[in-house]
Amino acid sequence: MEFVYDRVVNAPISAVWNALTDPSAMEPHLPGTAKAVASGPDAYRVSMKISMGFLRPTVNADVQLSNLEVNDSFSFELSGKSMGAGVVGNAEVALTAVGESNMESTRIRMTGSVETSGLLKKIDDTKIEAAATGFLDSYFESVGRLARSI
Repeated sequence: MEFVYDRVVNAPISAVWNALTDPSAMEPHLPGTAKAVASGPDAYRVSMKISMGFLRPTVNADVQLSNLEVNDSFSFELSGKSMGAGVVGNAEVALTAVGESNMESTRIRMTGSVETSGLLKKIDDTKIEAAATGFLDSYFESVGRLARSI
């Protein structure tokens, strides 16, 4: 499944960059008890519980960053699995400052692809895309709220 995510975040480019590349800066924006932990150079693991009906399995996703151009762009690959389902993907991320003031906003654009396996193959791509977009929207809303409160 190919995807494009394009949004303006009400936060300076440095705050958005950190929220995407620094595990300790990610955690305040993740839902519930989710954790992000560095697992190597430019790599981290995100663990979170996801509701699937009456089940709440823990999903672990490994993320490897590459081609880092600070406050500008990077690439990432991810792989994750839980309870007989898996996901692998990659994306290019580009950040652009929007506005002239000290409290500028940032346009984030992600383009990439995701492949599912196991039980996730039974879920329509539009539902997976809607869930991913909802997660990203909530995440970046949090990034903007925190940046405006500082």
